[in-house]
Amino acid sequence: MFEEEIQLKGKFLSITAIIVGLLFISNQHLGYSLGDDLFRWAGISPWTKGGNYGFHVPVIAGLVLLVTGVLWVSRIYRPLYPKIMSRVLLACVAWIIIFPFVSESFMYVVNFNSSGITSVAYSSKDSRCDYHTENEATLARCQIQIYSYGTEREVALRPISIEVGGKKIDFQSKVVTVRPRGQVQIDETFEGFLERPDSSFRMSGGTNQPGIELTVGGRSKQMK
Repeated sequence: MFEEEIQLKGKFLSITAIIVGLLFISNQHLGYSLGDDLFRWAGISPWTKGGNYGFHVPVIAGLVLLVTGVLWVSRIYRPLYPKIMSRVLLACVAWIIIFPFVSESFMYVVNFNSSGITSVAYSSKDSRCDYHTENEATLARCQIQIYSYGTEREVALRPISIEVGGKKIDFQSKVVTVRPRGQVQIDETFEGFLERPDSSFRMSGGTNQPGIELTVGGRSKQMK
């Protein structure tokens, strides 16, 4: 009886390790994983050097859990199912491929009649900003993909967390039109000013997956 209880716990823990590992490494439609959300919710940067630099901790943790779970499940079930490892690996690959579509559909269903800041989101993987100075201002030309899962038709947005040469740039927000229960690619130019102005300062460059602040009805959320 005690041995059967140990085997049952082993089966539960091995399958749980696979599920948690997949959730940590599978990117949703917005370009990041649930592991990233969990780390940020806990006040911890998903990256060892902050921003998008260094090692991606959720992916490392997810891979460790996934490999451990797959090997563990294979050892438990191989006597009954000799091809269990290949089947589990194929299922994991299939999940990683379809997860972005699953997460997007889920958000539309959950927020179908919703409004407010929780019903809009920003896709980092499909966005980019290019920067350059012009006279006293810094201009950011951005292509930003916004999702409106519910009924919202307008959202204010601006680039954030832009720092060049140790100087922080504060961009003004713009109100843009979005499509209810759909996605739209916003192409806008934002004007920004340095925290400590310097007339001789010049810069140009760009970044993929820029930090963005969204505002709806006076409530804001930042996505870095």
